[in-house]
Amino acid sequence: MELHVRSEQKSIHAGEKVKKIIRCALVLVLAGVVALALVMFNPKPEKRPPEKKGLLVEVVEARASSPAMIIRSYGTVRPSECVNLVSEVKGKIVEMDPGFEEGGFFTKGELLIRIDPRSYELAAAQREKQIKQLDAELRRIEQEKKNLAITLKIAGTDAELAMSDWERFKSLSLRGVVGRSKLDQAEQKYLASRTRMQEIENRIALIGPRSDQLQAEKELAGIRLEEALLDLDRTKIKAPFEGWILEKSVEKEEFVNTGTRLGSIYSASSLEIEARIPFKELPWLAELEKTGNPGSAQNKTVAGTSGRAKVIFNSGGRTRQWEGSLVRIKAEVDEKTRTLPVIVEVPCEGSGGQAGSIGILRPGMFVTVEIEGKRIDSAYLLPRSAIHPGDIVYIAEKNRLAIRKVEVLRRLNDSIYAGKGLKQGDMVIITPISSPKEGMELRVRPEETKGQR
Repeated sequence: MELHVRSEQKSIHAGEKVKKIIRCALVLVLAGVVALALVMFNPKPEKRPPEKKGLLVEVVEARASSPAMIIRSYGTVRPSECVNLVSEVKGKIVEMDPGFEEGGFFTKGELLIRIDPRSYELAAAQREKQIKQLDAELRRIEQEKKNLAITLKIAGTDAELAMSDWERFKSLSLRGVVGRSKLDQAEQKYLASRTRMQEIENRIALIGPRSDQLQAEKELAGIRLEEALLDLDRTKIKAPFEGWILEKSVEKEEFVNTGTRLGSIYSASSLEIEARIPFKELPWLAELEKTGNPGSAQNKTVAGTSGRAKVIFNSGGRTRQWEGSLVRIKAEVDEKTRTLPVIVEVPCEGSGGQAGSIGILRPGMFVTVEIEGKRIDSAYLLPRSAIHPGDIVYIAEKNRLAIRKVEVLRRLNDSIYAGKGLKQGDMVIITPISSPKEGMELRVRPEETKGQR
């Protein structure tokens, strides 16, 4: 019985092994079918041409232009014409324009401040009366001169008659007709007439100096009258131009002495910025041709240069811009910064207290100044990465490297202007090359690839 059980167990194990073998065979057959299908239906790989050898580089095309060189600097806005108002006479301020406050606008000739004029009016009236008195005295002397001339004529006739009597008595005395006493009386009468005549002549002679003295006193009184009228006019502080109140230093009813500062004003005609130019930028600065006084705003730039300027103010993410011009180049270099100060002027259009084209530009603002300088003929603008030590550039010519020395006209922060050594259409390489060799093979990056990078 035990043998029968063992034989049955052996037959069962044999059947299970057969089943495992069949399953494995089925799996292998199925895998083979799938593999065959993949091989038969798999697409054939595309044939690609072998990649070209050579370094992949990026280039920019050299294009000639005639740009104006822009010189950038910075500076603080200040008035072109600023005046300190100072009292030329003393007294109490009795009148003040309501607009005489910091930031107030005024027109030319407008009365800003008036000092009490009464004492100066009295001084002027006194001088006028003095002149009238001297005029009257001069007229009296002139009349006295006329009267003395008539008196002198009468005295001369009387002296002639006295002399005739004396001559007659002398003749009679020689003949013994009259006595000595009569002769002496006639002589005394003649001498008295001559003395009276001499006195009149002396008085007439003294009239001239007296008249000259009075005339000089009149002229002096006239000068003092002009001075008094000038002081009277100085009690009125008027605006010499159209502009703005920069500072107010006094109040109404305040007493001021001669030389007291009343405030300061500036002209609304223009503002200016003092910009400082480094020496390396001076060759590109516009040259000024003097057409007026040295340092005047009448100077203009020489033909072929520009001198136009832009004044830029950035604040709160907003940018404002004004047009100006280079009007002066200072004569002295700043010792500390070793830069040359230049003056850029911004004209102000509009009046009546309106900002006009000047917008918010005000003294004290810190601004950027871009001055348009000389123009360069046939210049090529390249990225800074295109220039290598020794002023060398790499050119891609028919997928070959050409090494060329160029003339660097101007270096900027991230670009340069090149001149001789380049020609229109040259493909300048801007990709760094570690070991450049003349004629080495290159691959130029297509334009569409540049934009996708």
